[in-house]
Amino acid sequence: MQDWAQMFPPEFWFELARLEGVHYSPKNRPLRWGKYVMAFVYDSIDKDMGKAMRTINPDPSKGKNDHQLLTDFGRAQVHDQIQKVVTIMKLCENMKDFRQKFDRVFKKTAIQMNFTDIWESQP
Repeated sequence: MQDWAQMFPPEFWFELARLEGVHYSPKNRPLRWGKYVMAFVYDSIDKDMGKAMRTINPDPSKGKNDHQLLTDFGRAQVHDQIQKVVTIMKLCENMKDFRQKFDRVFKKTAIQMNFTDIWESQP
């Protein structure tokens, strides 16, 4: 296990609080935010990564954080994902808006047009 180092910037937590419309306290984060971290960061990088984290570290706590179990490559992937998530957060007004945009970017659930649709829509 690597030494503890701050992986999630304060900006991530501030934006999460803003989207939920709650007051942010660095010492008292809602437990549901841990589920958000798994869904928006680890699971969206790779479903197997999230599954492995849940198996290896089923009860993360101070001094035993998920990101401490990652290789350098994994840490880089998580860092990049956090930056992408924060960018989407900044573009949103609330949690519903964020989830919709997040799904569009990472789960590809938005309407996808094929070449036939594009050509048929041209005048």
